Amino acid sequence: MPCSAQTTSASACQARRPGSPSKAPGALLKFLFNSGAFSLWWQRSTLELIARWLGKMPKAAKAVPGVINGVRVEEITGWEDSSGKTLLYLHGGAYCMGSIATHRALACKVSRIARARGVVIEYRLAPEHPHPAALDDALAVYRGLVARGVDPKRLAVAGDSAGGGLALALLLALRDAQDPLPAAAYLMSPYTDLATSDKSLLFELKGVRHRVDYYLRYVSRMYAGGQDRTNPYISPLHGDFSGLCPFLIQTAEAEALRHDARGVVDKAREKGVDARLTLYSGTTHVLPAMAGRSDEGRRLFKEAGAFLREHLERGAEAPIDSVEGTP
Repeated sequence: MPCSAQTTSASACQARRPGSPSKAPGALLKFLFNSGAFSLWWQRSTLELIARWLGKMPKAAKAVPGVINGVRVEEITGWEDSSGKTLLYLHGGAYCMGSIATHRALACKVSRIARARGVVIEYRLAPEHPHPAALDDALAVYRGLVARGVDPKRLAVAGDSAGGGLALALLLALRDAQDPLPAAAYLMSPYTDLATSDKSLLFELKGVRHRVDYYLRYVSRMYAGGQDRTNPYISPLHGDFSGLCPFLIQTAEAEALRHDARGVVDKAREKGVDARLTLYSGTTHVLPAMAGRSDEGRRLFKEAGAFLREHLERGAEAPIDSVEGTP
């Protein structure tokens, strides 16, 4: 339960937490959580450059660009078996950054642990394209895959941060439209509550709390575009989770979005959903992305791989069409 709901004042909550928020954040954190218009352009550009430099794909992997229902995608292959397992990946980036290029390597890793072909999508970003553009793109690709012969029982959805929140919104939208649900979902540090963007009392990294609040308010307003941020398709935490497929959430026990994860899992379990939550130590956001450099990240990936394969392999055999390079 959020600390702010358990105490009557910020000082009372703060007193229970080790350390003091008095130190100013360093230059890197000022850059990351800056809400200026120039900063957004700079963040996008820098993220692309860093990802291209660090995000290398395994030699066995092959990435083929394509289009599904008007949305740019990339099909990642190299370790899938003949059963037709497919993983739809939605990248993070606070709904205003990120792309296929920035998350290709992470999508590749998740597809590999699932032993499935991957499909990562280039959904539209805020503020140029506020909600429901990203969700519409995710729905279009999901439905396009099913139309091309992908069995939903052999299809999983995964995402990190905002992509994890978008994946959960996708599940809600599919259920509400009576579309077939995927076999499972894997969510890394999902951003599920854009309505409660004041997370200063929920974040324990010294000197960063208020800047994180400011940045989250900024990106949540850009993504919502003036709409009600308690809309479950914008903030899935505020939704009804009845009838959803099994999902696994992994998040840091002291990161800003940990209460987003706990709230979702608690509400889903109340509705009888197989919702699993793994809290890992520290404050690192989306630690599984560092599986190549972290023993804990590797452990988390091992858990996620077992979860995804467990549910994907329960589905019946079905033919599958490849993702084509043209609409």
